[in-house]
Amino acid sequence: MKITTLLMVLSLFQLQAFTSYGQKVKVNLHLENEPLEKVFETIEEQTAYKFFYNLEDIDTQRLVSVVAEDKQLGEVLKELFENTGTVYKVVKEQIVITANRKKKRSPGWGYQQDPVHGTVTDENGIPLFGVTVLVKGTNIGTNTDENGYYQLAVRGESTLIFSMVGFQNKEVPTGGRTEINITLPEENTKLDEVVVTGYNTIKKEHVASSVAEMNMDRAVYRPIFKLQEAFSGTLPGVTMQQSNNLPGSVPGNISIRGISTLQNEAPLVIVDGMEQSLTDIDPNQVKSISVLKDAASASLYGSRGANGVIIIETKRGVTDQFKVDIHTWTAMSDPIDLPDFVGSADYMRLNNEARNMQGQTPLFTEEQIGLADRGEYADTDWLDEVMERRAFSHNTSASISGGGGVGTFNLMLGYITDKGLNNSEGSEKFSARFNTNINIDDKFVLMADFYAHRLQVDRLMVNNDGHGLYRDAWKMNPTQDIFYDSDLPEHYVLYNNLNPVASIRHGGMRNNMYDRSTINLRPTYFITENLSLNGNVSYMINKSAWKEKRSTFKFFDGDGKPAATWANSVNAEQGVSVSQITARANLNYEKDLRNNRDKLYFIAGSEIMTYNYTDYREVSKASFFGKLNYSFDNRYILEITGRTDGSSKFAPGHRWGFFPSGALAWNIHNEKFLAGWKDKGIVNNLKLRLSYGLIGNENVDPYLWQEVVNEWGWTIRVPNPNFTWEKQKQGNIGLDLTVLNDRLNLTAEIYRKHSYDLIYSRVTVPPLTGSNSLEAAVNIGEVENEGWEVSARWNDRIGDFSYSVGAMLFDNKNKVLKAGYSKSDSLIFKDNPDKIWYPGIAIDNYYGYESNGYFQNQEDVDATEAKLPNTIPGDIKYTDRNGDGIINDLDKVNLGDPFPHFNYSVTLDLHYRRWDFSVLGQGVGRRLGRLNGMEGYPVLMDGGDNNLGTPRTYYMNNRWTPDNPDSRFPRVWTGASSNAVLSDVWLSNAAYFRIKTLQLGYTIPNIGKNIRNFRVYLNAQDAFTFTRWEGLDPERDGGNGSYPRMATYSIGLRFTIL
Repeated sequence: MKITTLLMVLSLFQLQAFTSYGQKVKVNLHLENEPLEKVFETIEEQTAYKFFYNLEDIDTQRLVSVVAEDKQLGEVLKELFENTGTVYKVVKEQIVITANRKKKRSPGWGYQQDPVHGTVTDENGIPLFGVTVLVKGTNIGTNTDENGYYQLAVRGESTLIFSMVGFQNKEVPTGGRTEINITLPEENTKLDEVVVTGYNTIKKEHVASSVAEMNMDRAVYRPIFKLQEAFSGTLPGVTMQQSNNLPGSVPGNISIRGISTLQNEAPLVIVDGMEQSLTDIDPNQVKSISVLKDAASASLYGSRGANGVIIIETKRGVTDQFKVDIHTWTAMSDPIDLPDFVGSADYMRLNNEARNMQGQTPLFTEEQIGLADRGEYADTDWLDEVMERRAFSHNTSASISGGGGVGTFNLMLGYITDKGLNNSEGSEKFSARFNTNINIDDKFVLMADFYAHRLQVDRLMVNNDGHGLYRDAWKMNPTQDIFYDSDLPEHYVLYNNLNPVASIRHGGMRNNMYDRSTINLRPTYFITENLSLNGNVSYMINKSAWKEKRSTFKFFDGDGKPAATWANSVNAEQGVSVSQITARANLNYEKDLRNNRDKLYFIAGSEIMTYNYTDYREVSKASFFGKLNYSFDNRYILEITGRTDGSSKFAPGHRWGFFPSGALAWNIHNEKFLAGWKDKGIVNNLKLRLSYGLIGNENVDPYLWQEVVNEWGWTIRVPNPNFTWEKQKQGNIGLDLTVLNDRLNLTAEIYRKHSYDLIYSRVTVPPLTGSNSLEAAVNIGEVENEGWEVSARWNDRIGDFSYSVGAMLFDNKNKVLKAGYSKSDSLIFKDNPDKIWYPGIAIDNYYGYESNGYFQNQEDVDATEAKLPNTIPGDIKYTDRNGDGIINDLDKVNLGDPFPHFNYSVTLDLHYRRWDFSVLGQGVGRRLGRLNGMEGYPVLMDGGDNNLGTPRTYYMNNRWTPDNPDSRFPRVWTGASSNAVLSDVWLSNAAYFRIKTLQLGYTIPNIGKNIRNFRVYLNAQDAFTFTRWEGLDPERDGGNGSYPRMATYSIGLRFTIL
């Protein structure tokens, strides 16, 4: 590969300018009549830089003398090569030396016109290499060579756009000239960044709404299984509550600025202009992620954007650059936060204790307890038995990209395998994405994207929901053996037809397969240099299939007699779960006005979407939208957005909605009274933002407004002809501040969301219909969310050492304003009576009893009128709120909300020469968690002789006994108990701080001629958690057994082949 070509590649793909760093690096040299090669070696020893050159271009044996005391490296290099016939270019940590040749570039693009040529330099007159020179309104372009020289064929009167990272863009009309020399001033790169806001990109300085961008280097330069994990602790206002580590599952739920609906609260995800799922995306394929958080930014997506919008752009190829990027990692995962179950001896004592208190015959004799104490009795750790191994996973991602005059391409391939904790379960996913830009002519470009994946998930039949096996293991107790006789391994002991070990080996397998394919075509026609017509036609289809098989297996008792049989079972199913077609057309207008002092962006278009589901449901949508963004004097910004949506999900006459929004921003740093501070770098950016808008929500099931009749012809859901959109009014105030030469960045925002006409699909029809058993889907809810967000980051460099420290803190509070037909109605969920919506309190509030200590003796029980049936000493004493002498639902109160509050994270990134180290810590300052199910209750048993369930040691040590009357928890019990109802006893502080990521890496810039940025790293995720939570995982409430959370340790490798 020619050195000039390599130099072009390095300049285009490395974003760090030498002018900012080279001035800070100083060297000490004392060399007399030494070969030039010796000078290079000495500089390499003292700095992070490496020299790269072709022996045909430079005489490395030329004798030179250099004396430099604490001298800037840039000055030394300038003296070394002045008047030598060679030039140098510094790109990141590479000093590339070439012969000083001027060469002309051929016009290209398939036609001959009068060429325009010239030189591009910086403000110091130094030639700039790699500047992009583009004919405005077309795809005709080139790049400057190592001497800053360019040559480009143009058609008549045209405008040239000169752009380069770290410098201000310039637009220059050709005006009939054939030579145009340009000087590019340095740019504040923070303000020159562009943001994807919906159907277009816009300069960050011109954004007036609330848009958050993810730092992709920090987010995906670590091993993550699914893209959802990248949202944990990385963006203010965005909550990722991880609840599942099961292979092949969705890891958790993402919410943006709280919950405002009874329906699906998931945000809209747009990938390359097309609605998709986050689970489709290989993190290695992502170029950028933007999150639209307020109505002004999200309203361009209308009724789909009420829960926020996540916009993802995947990577594309680059002209004149062929490269292969490889990223591979291997990880080992260990379960954490496992229950501390008691052993056999303690279990026997606790069981007998519960039975004695309840007036029942003890189950275990003193002789059996003695045997257990001596280790001569069964003491089975059932969770350990079903977790047969450590879980291993592997990921390899490859990207092959390039391009030329005809266009660019990027083929991205991914493979990930994730093994479960037993030998039978796991998942395997293959994915392929092909993105291409085709330059049909100088005004017509076609962007074509193709994606496909196959996900195979293997589960035990007993474990199809991912938790059945572990739920069964939790139900067992340590006194139960796996086998009658270890010499007869097939003679399993069954307890209520359960034996988790037998389920693994003989319970059968279910193999699930999920296929998804998408085609996304996005043509663009440049009508003029400022106006383009953009289209988008996309198609997505999901297919799924499963099969399960279990062979006949016979169980025998201890005497070898048949005890039970698991029958042969074979089932299979396949189908198309959903297909989606989208078509969109829009005009984009972008123009600089008043000598580039003003900027205008305008979008107008329409969109139609159709969805077809396996169960014959069909949904159609149609939309018309427009957006205007105007920046006046680069100080005052106005955004106006409007979208009209129609959806077949709603009743006739209520299917259309109009959702407008507006935003204002003030770039205070561009005011004259701050010019002095700006010139000195004291204030680089100071912006105030205001926005307000109305947005809709149609993220509900179709046909809810229609009547539903059962198989006997009886109406079970009443039609609702007034069924319509959920609506949401949002207001936002934001402040962006960058000071001290971009070292310190601060962002603060406050917001309010008022959601109304919320839909509940199981509202009991009022008595006037003649029946209380009927239900209807009705717009009855009203909720308010208020919140604030603060984030800060400090970046600096000291010689070869650079560091970055960041932190963010945000909170959201919601309040129900209406939960029924009137302001005083409450709403108790039919599928979860322990949660309630009630005016004046947070949504999903825990709804249960207040406790007032424990009954200490039988006299205490007899003297208390208000108690639940079968109460005995050691049970919870509930408060009789209304004083009627009865404990019932009228005494239940709101105990608190389950949502995380005061979410925060801290990050630390260190770089020293080739080494890097990073830490991400994430936590919740306040959350009220519920201890429930077998995780929560001291003993949960079926009441029969085969008592199922084992208490945790923590509960055993903190239970009520006559000798421990002031205990944390009530007595142990078997069977049914009044203690099992929800009360404040079972709520606990679930605040936590977790080290999400620890990573150490080492990068070698060059290996040989073709390998670049060879990086190896070690990573640990979820290794440390600090909490007072009395359950297991503070990020999720307890239950009846679930796949455990994992701590993951990995080693990874990534590099680029040119």
